[in-house]
Amino acid sequence: MADAKTLNVGVVVNRSKPGARDVLNKLIEFAQDHPNLRLHYEKRTGALIQRPGLSEVALAKKSDILLVAGGDGSLLEVVGAVFPSQVPILGVNIGSLGFLTAVSEADLESILPYLADSNLLLSPRLALETTFHRAGGGAVVIPCALNDVVVARADATRLIRIRVEVGDYLVTEYVCDGLIVSTPTGSTAYSLAAGGPILSPEADSIVLTPICPHTLTNRSLVVGTDQPIRLRFVRQPGVSAPVVQFDGGSGGRLRHGDRLEIKPAQHRVRLAYLPHSDFYRVLRQKLKWSGASV
Repeated sequence: MADAKTLNVGVVVNRSKPGARDVLNKLIEFAQDHPNLRLHYEKRTGALIQRPGLSEVALAKKSDILLVAGGDGSLLEVVGAVFPSQVPILGVNIGSLGFLTAVSEADLESILPYLADSNLLLSPRLALETTFHRAGGGAVVIPCALNDVVVARADATRLIRIRVEVGDYLVTEYVCDGLIVSTPTGSTAYSLAAGGPILSPEADSIVLTPICPHTLTNRSLVVGTDQPIRLRFVRQPGVSAPVVQFDGGSGGRLRHGDRLEIKPAQHRVRLAYLPHSDFYRVLRQKLKWSGASV
């Protein structure tokens, strides 16, 4: 991380979480005993403790590492705001499930010495870049979705039809409630809930998972990252244009003739973890896997 003795830590907390102020107090107390640690705050975070703060983009430029306290949603929001910054991001879970965050609030004190010694593991994660081509001309680029891009029906009573191509090849036309295009990181999120597979977080693959497909043989498909994925909405009488979401955030509607082109983002997202982090142990804990003793 930082080569200099001083380690600049940018701090972002989700103020709506009950443990937000406790996390800040623990950080401040630890930094007082470690003069090489210099804390900087995002604007809303600083306001919580009457300290000056910066925008997320400015904070990323000033910091050697960002510490984000909240849930996975908080971390995804920060990733989207600062991308393509290569500053490592360390997540502290004060939410519920928390697959992306490195530690829980209760374990925060155990990770701080690793932070002070710049002794954290960096995990480079694939993100998705999406180009929204409009039928009438023009295009909008969404540079980063760390979890997923989702096309979902807007009408609760009607299925949508989505044509899917990988490179120059037609995959199929899904008739379904929607389609999730997920990164390995996002494979434990919405895609998993829809029946998709779990991928190792640093795998170089993308998952296509239909949501409640009309044809039961339509299953999740894992594809490589060397060819772009193209999605089109096939118009049907009485069926509303589906909504598009990027990491849970609204991205408008996919109308007939529009096209989404999805490919790996130009840069990886660097998440920070403890040196002895174990993804499979996290799976066992979060998903409450049982069976033979391990």
